[in-house]
Amino acid sequence: MGELLRAGFARLWRAPLLWLGMAVMVCWGLQVCHGLRGEVHMDDLLQAHNLVTVFLPPVFCAMFLGAEHENGTIRNKLIAGKSRTAVYLSSLVLSCAACLLMLAAYFLPVAIWGPFLTEPLARPLGVVALEVGGSVLMALAVTGLCTFGSMLITRRAVLAVVLILAALALLVAGATVENWLAEPEYYPAVITMQENGELAELPDVPNPYYLTGTKRAICQFISDFLPTGQAVQYNFGNVVHPMALCLYSLFILCASAIGGLAAFRRKDLK
Repeated sequence: MGELLRAGFARLWRAPLLWLGMAVMVCWGLQVCHGLRGEVHMDDLLQAHNLVTVFLPPVFCAMFLGAEHENGTIRNKLIAGKSRTAVYLSSLVLSCAACLLMLAAYFLPVAIWGPFLTEPLARPLGVVALEVGGSVLMALAVTGLCTFGSMLITRRAVLAVVLILAALALLVAGATVENWLAEPEYYPAVITMQENGELAELPDVPNPYYLTGTKRAICQFISDFLPTGQAVQYNFGNVVHPMALCLYSLFILCASAIGGLAAFRRKDLK
């Protein structure tokens, strides 16, 4: 596996896609810093990458790993005597490394310019660090799922369409569930003028769309478990269970690796 990783990283460093992704994230970091200067706290800048990050692994895995299928590189590795386990895990490591590099490309300008353009941290450093670490784990969970698909779908064009549309659909689902959870329990009181000219304040009105009980618990679990639901929570500062989100991301990363490896071992590569 060491030989596969050495060759893989050598190819990764030469891949224009990696440098393009890093350039996009640097530009996004600079745009966020200047676009939100003076309006937000540093906490918000550190989490403004999540809705973009969701689409990085699908594009990278489809183009980088999909090319190995189309070029016959994966088949040649197996012919050369490399195990399917080593091939799959090396691909996962390369994809995760690319994801981390692109995230680092975002955090670099934010860390340099952000403190001069925005307000300081609004919350304790430990809380912010936990949520930033959780957003990184969320990105790795998405990468694990994309690697799963990339090692099983051999046609690059089909793979790109499937991964990008799946990311978009899951992001819409995550945003929808989060909107349901964000519904207020009561509509605010309304001040009206009575017939005698006096002002009267009407009581708060219960919101019929506010989720309670089992429905709310299910929706909260879906929002916490889906990587795209996590991305929406991190991006808008609505995180309810930060530690649970980290554990869910680790579970998804490990489960996708185990499931993908089991499926790749049985796949017929022609």
